[in-house]
Amino acid sequence: MLIADTSVWIGFLTGSKSLATNRMREALSDREVIVVDPILLEVMSGARADAVTRTQRLLEAQHLEAVSPKLDWLDAATIYRELRWRGTTIRSQIDVLIAAVAIRLDVPVLHHDRDYEQIARHTALRTLRS
Repeated sequence: MLIADTSVWIGFLTGSKSLATNRMREALSDREVIVVDPILLEVMSGARADAVTRTQRLLEAQHLEAVSPKLDWLDAATIYRELRWRGTTIRSQIDVLIAAVAIRLDVPVLHHDRDYEQIARHTALRTLRS
């Protein structure tokens, strides 16, 4: 199981060829992809008009994981705050929220985003970087 970040979903949906999209293809065929609420929002917000239905069906066919109101939001705030105290600024609080869910589920995040590597340096987050 893994969480594929929005950047990987976009690459996959637009037909980009990379290590991440190849891993994504494998994970999808093995039904090993977890879609967290914020990723669903980000991917569907940017879906092309001619691909909305297909994209939504693909996302909904995966393991959908809701963000836990108390656990994940508060853990994300703690992670973000502690990283700032250490001098590391994460550009996207959504990435921190996704990381908090990944830590809770003990699954890696497949990504193209340096924020996850910075989070992983200071937390239990596991990553699969392309």
